[in-house]
Amino acid sequence: MGWTIPYDTHSRDQLVDWLLHHLNEPGYCEIVDHSRRGNVLYLVFHDIPKQSRFIAVFLLEGPTPAARHAGDRAWGYKDMDESMGPCVYDCPERLLRQSDDQRSGAVEWREACRQERRNRAARRKLSAACQRGDRLRYQAGWTSDGPLIGTVTFVRHATATFFIGKDLEGAVWRYRWSRVMTEPSSAASSREVA
Repeated sequence: MGWTIPYDTHSRDQLVDWLLHHLNEPGYCEIVDHSRRGNVLYLVFHDIPKQSRFIAVFLLEGPTPAARHAGDRAWGYKDMDESMGPCVYDCPERLLRQSDDQRSGAVEWREACRQERRNRAARRKLSAACQRGDRLRYQAGWTSDGPLIGTVTFVRHATATFFIGKDLEGAVWRYRWSRVMTEPSSAASSREVA
């Protein structure tokens, strides 16, 4: 799966406008709703001949700083539909409700988006309640057996995205709230690190 780079799209906004204009096919496959979250564009299409709706996901990317310095200004995209199980999970609920795609990958992806929203809410709640010295389970990486879970001692809040914590050796690091485990993991799918 490569990237598609339309001619003359020199910004993310230009690329989004281009996609909304060129992918809408009135009377056949119409765009009925959309949302952009950072460098991800979600579109709900109504396939008129099949009388169904599905979500398409577009990963958006611009030139690197080095390429921009060399004169490259083009923005491109990589597209997939929800049944392909995209690895982005921040699709708005209003779009998820509009899809009626019943392929297993699509149903699983929509549920994963909803689960990620519940996980974010649980992490926000945990973040608000955290006090110095609290111990948090943290996804430190991956092994062939699944996620590698460690323990971090909470020191203080840093931002909505990060907190300051100590590892088991007492070294102070910046940690991502998004990697804090809010539910117990099964012993079969994760390994605890000491």
